[in-house]
Amino acid sequence: MPNETGKIAYIVSHGFAARMLLQTGLLGKLRALGREVCVIPPDDSDPVLREYCDRHGIGLHPFSSGKWIWKTNYGLYRSYFLENLQSNAALYEKHYYEVHLRHGGLIFRIIPRFLMVLQSVFTRLRVLQKAFIAMESLLLRDVRATKLLKEIQAGMVVSTYPVNHREGILLHNARKGKIPTAIHLLSWDNISCKGRFYALADRYIAWGPVMVEEFIAHYRIPEKHIAACGVPHFDLHHQMQNDPERLDLIRKTGMDPSKPYLIFGMSSPRFAPKEIDVVESIASGITSGIWGPDIQMLVRPHPQNVLGWMADPEWIKRLEKLEGPRIRIFYPLLAKSHLPWSMELEDMRLLSAALSGCLVCINSCSTLSIDALMSGKGNIAPMFDGKEQLPYWQSARRLLDYTHIRKFVASGGTEVAVNYEDLQHKISSFLEEPEKHYAAARAARQRACGSSLGDATNRVAQALDEWVKEHIE
Repeated sequence: MPNETGKIAYIVSHGFAARMLLQTGLLGKLRALGREVCVIPPDDSDPVLREYCDRHGIGLHPFSSGKWIWKTNYGLYRSYFLENLQSNAALYEKHYYEVHLRHGGLIFRIIPRFLMVLQSVFTRLRVLQKAFIAMESLLLRDVRATKLLKEIQAGMVVSTYPVNHREGILLHNARKGKIPTAIHLLSWDNISCKGRFYALADRYIAWGPVMVEEFIAHYRIPEKHIAACGVPHFDLHHQMQNDPERLDLIRKTGMDPSKPYLIFGMSSPRFAPKEIDVVESIASGITSGIWGPDIQMLVRPHPQNVLGWMADPEWIKRLEKLEGPRIRIFYPLLAKSHLPWSMELEDMRLLSAALSGCLVCINSCSTLSIDALMSGKGNIAPMFDGKEQLPYWQSARRLLDYTHIRKFVASGGTEVAVNYEDLQHKISSFLEEPEKHYAAARAARQRACGSSLGDATNRVAQALDEWVKEHIE
């Protein structure tokens, strides 16, 4: 049975979720409302998470399942039984990668081909999909999860990344034990691009109108069970506008805040294989004076560029050669952790300050594009492959067909550049009339994130507090 004091247990499986909790004060705000809180990570090795919880007296309760199946490719393969891959570019790209580009044994390229045949049967016969979901619910039963939730006396379990099997296990066993549950997503692409959630919840926290619509369309969630609260970790962008250290933080990145500068937020080579060529081209244009003598560029490699199996050391070497008086590289301040993309707390402040003073953010529609909007800036998306024309499923062009990116472009969240000439023209246009572009992006900001008043953290805390009250009062 749920704990009558309403203790809230947040599951953290990703560094961006840790950022959402630690860098916003969300856990502290919940405590100020009288709620006990704790965090459930995969292990307790993350130094940022551990230090924060120790300092604030917040319980840290690691959980991982011992079942062998979670160590296989099950998480990838389950989408073949539950989704129509041909109608979802983001999911089909994973299939294409496994069949055509994956390194490893032949068997790993044969299995996806076989599963695609099965998928055509499962998408036609809904009864088979229901049978698969029933089978999966048996896999999600976990004695360790039930024991942990009982030990910590959870009054509500909140998942931030329900496409992760750990989070699905904890959600499933919480609901089985009649513990109230909520889903508070860490990113904007989790509903449309990551496949079906392992488990659903009683309540949902959405960023803005787009996410509300997707919860309803994908999972038939009643709108009364969804609270659109904005994005806690973007509150910092609102606060940064009046931060007395803002200009000093910009200088710390290597930019001169008195002169215009671009931020190029890079993506993984898997998603934009020739993006390094685009960065080099802009750098060449800056040094040759195409946009005048003052313009600068701050290049921000994505965490996937720097660490993990998608990283490319050759990109890093090429970036290092670009550094000069007007071109700087701002590497993500990654923490030594098993959590993907776990960041040092200082990283977000530096990034927010840099965005607050930039002319425009150049980015192929990663979450950084939303960060830029919330900083009051606009975006340019370089959706081309340098001077090459790669096959569609290897090209940056394919990103325009990812559901969340297609909506973002349609709402005016970014301006797509289709070649070098177009990109050069768009940068010049931002230099000439920046406010015109910023105004055009405001509607997209509202659609994606709702409120931009810097009050999302309070709104999330209040929503969770109200939901807990429903069950204990």
